[in-house]
Amino acid sequence: MIDYHIHTLLCNHATGSTHGYIEAAIDLGLTEICFLEHLCLDPAHTAHTMHVKEVPLFVYAVEALKQRYEDRIIIRTGLEVDFTPEALPALERLIGTFDFDLIGASVHFVDGINIASRRSAAAISPEAFHGVSQRYVERVNEMVETPFFDVVCHLDLIKKTGRSLAPDVERGLMAVVDRMATKNLALEVNSGGLAHPIGACYPSHTLLAHAISRGVALTTGSDAHTPGGVGAGIATALATLSTLGATHLAQFDKRQRTLLPLAPEMPC
Repeated sequence: MIDYHIHTLLCNHATGSTHGYIEAAIDLGLTEICFLEHLCLDPAHTAHTMHVKEVPLFVYAVEALKQRYEDRIIIRTGLEVDFTPEALPALERLIGTFDFDLIGASVHFVDGINIASRRSAAAISPEAFHGVSQRYVERVNEMVETPFFDVVCHLDLIKKTGRSLAPDVERGLMAVVDRMATKNLALEVNSGGLAHPIGACYPSHTLLAHAISRGVALTTGSDAHTPGGVGAGIATALATLSTLGATHLAQFDKRQRTLLPLAPEMPC
């Protein structure tokens, strides 16, 4: 099993040592993990992200871990970049400075609201939710049109609090998947949603089925912020993918993508 979405203390809202995350992955029998640390270059939203000056520390620390554990598990280095259009030139220079294995992109903020925060998301009134959801789709669509990353993380995160998405929002996300297929971007199956109020992976079965039909490459990630969260729900995600007809998972090395068979013997 692969877990391509694991955080560290550097994001300022995770707990546990990097060694703890790795040992948890090994104990679970995971074959490959990626430390995909938060990076947001919007100065208004830096409380829950690694500081840009910490990126070298992060990269060198993970490189050391790769060597230490090379005979036990494959470890990848990555970033989960919060989409900030005005910061793209600086971001692209930063990404080009280091040998990252994987760059994920996500949208966490809409109209200044942290939709990834249960408290902030729950505070959106029912009357305002549809408009926020529409603007979320617009932001994700803009992100997909900007070629700086490899994987779209938790595509329908806007549903985190368990609210139903309006048909036009669902259609908008479906169109994003279509554009991802054209752009040859991969889609993350994020099992972290199983522990959220929505109680389901991101994205929905409908969006996943559409992605599979369009040939979009898929990755799996737990979005772990504690060692105990490593690998959580990924077996369920794999079972869902198998049911929906997926045949492969994407593997990344120095941002080069290959496909691994989603073998029947993979734990489900």
